[in-house]
Amino acid sequence: MKNIIKKLIQTLLKIIPLPIYSLIVRRDVIGLTYHAVSDSPLPHVHYIYPPVTTSRFEQALIFLKRNFNVVTYELLHAYIFDGESLPNKAVHLSFDDGYVECYSKVRPLLLKHGLPCTFFVTTDWIDNRDMFYRNKACLCIEEFKGFSADEAEKAVNRLNHTFDTQLKGREDFTRWLLSMVQADNEKIDSVCKILGFDWRRYLQKKPIYLSSEQIKEMAEEGFTIGSHTRTHPKLARVSVEEMEAEIIESCRIIQGITGAGIVPFAFPNTATGINRKTLEDIRSRYPYLGLFFDSKGVRKDVPFIINRIWAEKPEFSEKGSKTNIPYLLLDAYQELALENILALGRR
Repeated sequence: MKNIIKKLIQTLLKIIPLPIYSLIVRRDVIGLTYHAVSDSPLPHVHYIYPPVTTSRFEQALIFLKRNFNVVTYELLHAYIFDGESLPNKAVHLSFDDGYVECYSKVRPLLLKHGLPCTFFVTTDWIDNRDMFYRNKACLCIEEFKGFSADEAEKAVNRLNHTFDTQLKGREDFTRWLLSMVQADNEKIDSVCKILGFDWRRYLQKKPIYLSSEQIKEMAEEGFTIGSHTRTHPKLARVSVEEMEAEIIESCRIIQGITGAGIVPFAFPNTATGINRKTLEDIRSRYPYLGLFFDSKGVRKDVPFIINRIWAEKPEFSEKGSKTNIPYLLLDAYQELALENILALGRR
């Protein structure tokens, strides 16, 4: 019965047009976040999220210019902490992780259209010193796809023997690898060795992350560079001490590259489950920490946390119109409305 009611509410919420939602759910700023923009396949993210093509991203920028006011991080910071005013229909644009396409693909389009953006960089990956475990997993899957039937069988047998698994083929291998978490990083390294894939050599030949020089240049051009932790952990799953170190050390590294007095921070994945009082305490002891950014759509949070809509959601990546932004906004409003209605029903 509950599922039927939920589906009925969802159906009714879809009738409400976007302009009505924007009037009912008042937000001083809407956050949008991306990861990767590319016209060619990116094998290291293929199984994580779909990269946006340059034409689709440019259409999104054109839509935002025509219908919203894209604001700088500095203005948003001044609004939250100094009481400065924001223009109507303010939007803040950002990218997470720090892939090299932020420099080669995203930056030129932003400069062309004169739009600001904040780039949140995972600092251990700068200069391609290390690789995200999920990028390794994607590349291992791509490597495995190139194996002959005989090579694949031998690899599966070795994997089963090494890890005491019961993999039966390519599909099992893909599911197994994509199910791994950050704590499995050493296991993924072992998988790489079994497959004969050297991820360090791969990074040397084909860098996938931003370099220090690229980050410095982007900062000098007026873009804001923020921190996305050192190693991209789910912070709700680590100790308070580890969380604090991930935040402050990564922000210090960004400071060292850009010379910025204030460094904003974006949570990997989500800040759900993290005590806000703990975050407030950390912020009080490190004055160079700027605003924090989460990924919970248009939900409200404590004043120093700005939520953002994930702009690469697969279900909205291939809409027929030139841009998926209206669909993303509508979905975010509907999601919040459904959540609030269900919460009322539980009281």
